[in-house]
Amino acid sequence: MGDGIAVTGASGFVGRHLVRLASSGGRDVVGLVRSASGEEAVARAGGRPVRGLERDETLARALEGSRAVVHLAQIGAERGGESYEAVNIGLTGRVLEAARRAGVPRVVAFSGLGVARYGMSRRCTNRYFLSKLAAEALLLRSDLEAIVFRPSYLVGQGNGLVAALLDAMGRGQVERPGDGAYRLQPIAVSDAVAAVLAAVDRPPGAFPLVFDLVGPEALSYTVFLERLASAARAIGRPAELRVREVPLGEAERLAREGGFQGMGPDELDCLLCDEVSDASPLVALLGRALVPLDEALTFAVRPA
Repeated sequence: MGDGIAVTGASGFVGRHLVRLASSGGRDVVGLVRSASGEEAVARAGGRPVRGLERDETLARALEGSRAVVHLAQIGAERGGESYEAVNIGLTGRVLEAARRAGVPRVVAFSGLGVARYGMSRRCTNRYFLSKLAAEALLLRSDLEAIVFRPSYLVGQGNGLVAALLDAMGRGQVERPGDGAYRLQPIAVSDAVAAVLAAVDRPPGAFPLVFDLVGPEALSYTVFLERLASAARAIGRPAELRVREVPLGEAERLAREGGFQGMGPDELDCLLCDEVSDASPLVALLGRALVPLDEALTFAVRPA
């Protein structure tokens, strides 16, 4: 077995960056997608696209010969008829079974920062985090080598949160839910995908099995907005930071009724959950320092 990998969700934000990094390093990368546009995105990134998530037999064949499968095909909100049960839990189980049938020894999967505080933190106690917790249980109870990453916000070119905030800044006003004191710990997508490949290459039996995928700096949402605006202005993008505070109750109502800044209730919970962590295990995995936040934001605000 070589050092090739198979990636579910390969045409998404993280998937495209992972395919590009892995293929540029000479790895064979199979990118599993569900659409023609997804196939095109994977091909542009240097991978071999395969439509194979819907049928178990196709999925198993696509994984054959891979050193590991990186499972990124998950959802953060239930839209378009997709459910957490079917995607975050059910598809994870199907990927594990396909890997077993294909003889792939290792599965690397993304979960969510905050899973460990389900039932302890109100913002981490919802159906989204429960589905991630259930998926982690499937992974860690399997007879395969499972490695789980729990990401905070990932920033890089093509990131949805950054794009939405830059659009709002360009229009002259950012609506901030609450006082903005809740924290986040953004990580450069380049560090995230490098950590995935480091996990793929770890020797069997290495520990830990779960990593909080967090950046080098925890900061309040208010400060994050200020740093993002500064990075955008530094490259000449319009980014006037005028903030309108939206009471949390109103933001939650709008999220329930169709979306607050494009976020459903569970996505709003993720923003407000105030989850931060220790980045040192990730630094040890990578064997180097993490990309500083301002450097990550500079790359993120550049037009794709």
